[in-house]
Amino acid sequence: MNKLKIVIPLIFLTSCQSDYFSLLAESPQRIINSFKSYSPGEDYIQNQQYSFISVELGQQNATLVLESIDEDIFTWVGRGNVVFKTYKGFIISTLGLEHNFEIVDPIVSIDKFLIDKSDDLFYNFDNPRLYELQVAKIASFHSKDQIDVSLTSNDINWDVEIRIKYDVKGLAEELEQSLHPFLKPAKIKFFYKF
Repeated sequence: MNKLKIVIPLIFLTSCQSDYFSLLAESPQRIINSFKSYSPGEDYIQNQQYSFISVELGQQNATLVLESIDEDIFTWVGRGNVVFKTYKGFIISTLGLEHNFEIVDPIVSIDKFLIDKSDDLFYNFDNPRLYELQVAKIASFHSKDQIDVSLTSNDINWDVEIRIKYDVKGLAEELEQSLHPFLKPAKIKFFYKF
């Protein structure tokens, strides 16, 4: 009788496994397909009252709305108190992410950096805490409508890539930027309503 108690559940489990195996095999593909990059449709863009950005950070997507512009620093806010600040298209700080950063003295640093009077930027990180991490320019390309910069920090073996495309008005249109050694690069599309 004890053998029968073991055999019947085994037969039931093996028959169930064959019925659900195809579902289990399809699930990862469905999950992978659900992480497609986000691009708002034309109707969505036209119906917005305020400037916004669409952000792709690894497998996460978000829309952040322009809250303010102060000294050419754009502050973009989203759900969960996520804040991105940009200056001339560069992300200069983040809040609300698992790993946040800020560029030290961003206006002066980036202005000097863009006119080749400085080859270094300095970063502060909050998780783990790290202050004034030096990243040095190793290659750059500047034109009126695009900036491509490669930087590196030998202190923590971190390579930084920044690519910004500008529109005819000189406003950032697209951006891809390394934010933190523990995060995938951020990809941003800018949509202006002014």
